[in-house]
Amino acid sequence: MKQFRRLTALVLTVTCAVSIYAQHGLVGFANYSDMGLQGTTGGAGGKIVHVTNREDFTRYAGAKEPYIIILDADLKGHYDYSTNPKQKHDVISVASNKTIIGGGKGAHLDSLGLDINGQQNIIIRNLKITKADPDAIAFRNTHHVWVDHCDLSSQKQENEANDGLLDFTYGSSYLTVSWCKFHDHDKTSICCSGTRNIADYGKQRVTYHHNAFINCTQRNPRIGYGLGHIFNDYNEKNTSYAIGMFARAVVNVENCYFKNVNEAFCQMYSAAYGEHDTYWGFLKSTGNIFENTSKSTKGNSDGFDVSKYYHYDFAMDDASSMPGLISKMGCMEGIESDIIPFPGDGAIGVTKGTRISCGDIEGATGYIYKIGVTPGALNTVDPATLVLQPLTTYYWQVTVAGGKHDGKTSPVFRFTTADPKAHYPMPENGETHAALREIKGETSPCVPMSLRWRESFDAGSYTVYIGSKEDLSDATPENVVRTSYQPKGLRHGETYYWRVDVNGKDGTVIEGNTWNFKSDISKAHVGRNEVEHAVRGGLCFPERDVMAGWIVASNDSCNVGDQGPGYMSFVWAGDDGVYDFTTAYFDESSGQGWFGLYVNEERKDQWTATANNNKMVTRDTKTVELRQGDEIRLDFYTQKNMRCRTDYIDIKANTTGISNLTADNDTDAKRIYSIDGRYIGNDMRCLTKGIYIINKRKVVIP
Repeated sequence: MKQFRRLTALVLTVTCAVSIYAQHGLVGFANYSDMGLQGTTGGAGGKIVHVTNREDFTRYAGAKEPYIIILDADLKGHYDYSTNPKQKHDVISVASNKTIIGGGKGAHLDSLGLDINGQQNIIIRNLKITKADPDAIAFRNTHHVWVDHCDLSSQKQENEANDGLLDFTYGSSYLTVSWCKFHDHDKTSICCSGTRNIADYGKQRVTYHHNAFINCTQRNPRIGYGLGHIFNDYNEKNTSYAIGMFARAVVNVENCYFKNVNEAFCQMYSAAYGEHDTYWGFLKSTGNIFENTSKSTKGNSDGFDVSKYYHYDFAMDDASSMPGLISKMGCMEGIESDIIPFPGDGAIGVTKGTRISCGDIEGATGYIYKIGVTPGALNTVDPATLVLQPLTTYYWQVTVAGGKHDGKTSPVFRFTTADPKAHYPMPENGETHAALREIKGETSPCVPMSLRWRESFDAGSYTVYIGSKEDLSDATPENVVRTSYQPKGLRHGETYYWRVDVNGKDGTVIEGNTWNFKSDISKAHVGRNEVEHAVRGGLCFPERDVMAGWIVASNDSCNVGDQGPGYMSFVWAGDDGVYDFTTAYFDESSGQGWFGLYVNEERKDQWTATANNNKMVTRDTKTVELRQGDEIRLDFYTQKNMRCRTDYIDIKANTTGISNLTADNDTDAKRIYSIDGRYIGNDMRCLTKGIYIINKRKVVIP
């Protein structure tokens, strides 16, 4: 058989052994192509190094270059429970593009944790970590991570000194945790930065599968803000709860086993307010088994479509088999010689230029690839000569040539190539509640929404059409190179149609499907407009039954903005004219909040809540010109931990602001006419109730 050398450009290195149980290498969100990476490859293409001491481990783990680090010795940290005060925070910092593997049966880090902050593309496997403080493994602002076959625990009697065993926080995304054993701990694994951190908004894509959480009190795991997929996990003796969800997270839980668990699924913080609350989480439960577990076993939503991100059915077991697989979780001997595929197993959306490859096996002189479009008909192929086809599932297998692992053969892997058309639109086709604005940053107002789609198979660029006619005859084509486009001037309540054509690298044009979406609309009139009836977006949610004696709000309701930006939107349905606004908001003592009043995209007023007096206060904004159909929008973002609460916007006709009207000339600005065209004068004081024409505009004096 001909041997083919692997190319180092796109290589996923050393991981998971071929075994008699369901093990398919890297499966899940860590395979997803986004944020500049096509998946998680760890130290692929880097030098393989064996380390036996802390100095070398620290040096290689923190290096700028990619490394595959095999830890062949146990290490003990400086943390000491017996000292007073206790010695804390002993960690090894890990940089991007690293694979860390415990050699042999696994390496033990005692009182020593791993800290990863602001990094990407990291694989951690076959480590046993105990008594680390504050976390065994902590990821902050890090993306594309795989943690596999690790054993993480602490001493329960010392849990007041520990935080998480595996925490994924502060804007982290694309995590897979597989075949790990978590045990004897309190706060096990959290995927978010607590209850109020905008850094996690739109991120936190996480997969947990084939993990055991035994004698762990809570957070097994707990997911906020993003998308969580949990399948084939085993939970036992979780004395508080097993899986927690909050802060608008959507979690799918499939084929898991719960035994002697106090509460299977825990709705964090928001049970009193319901699904419209800022802290509400959504969970779909399918195929799970509950043994001596009866509390909170039902889901509350339809979940999300995992198939838009990756395939996994081939890796999923029946829930009834989970107790028998516990012995396969945690550290396992021989993992450093695993064969791992790129693209990852079950990856989707693979583009034309992707090169199939496997990771380095130490001592190998070559690799033999067999590839086909059915698992039973694989042929020897050089990946360098293979031309991928769109919308095709490929199956493939690798055999090692040379070295002590000569002849070792991988399982059959699979991946699916992308559609030649633009696909998976956001907003989804037929969406009737599309948000016309979206969060840009932590301390800036929301911005107009962007249309998004998944990368096509062989795109050079895209041409976007959007209009209000189904045949797009009113659309102006816009050429973009990214998979997003931000249209201008979208109006609430309107139905929009859009299409994305693919401009191929070979010069061909592939016309896309026509999609549509519509947004909600809420109309404002003269008088008090309760903001809980407005169209809300960003981190803005209704707060019902406001606590008496603290927040005195009209209608016993207001809107609350959590950490970060949000908005409330009305469309003006009154007469054209000049009006005065009074906005009621709660000035909370815990921080500051910024507010901005807009008509369409023009800011009319802005202010910052700085009184910190825990009182409902008002802001007056004078002489605001309005025309029917204008959007009236109140933007906000929180600062220094304040919740921005708003009660109402009161709108009254302005009777003194004629001098502020825009006019063609000074004479027109002062001329007032009756509705039938008679000249009245040039002094507002002469007006009584009625409708008048000022500067060719209708003005209502109530």
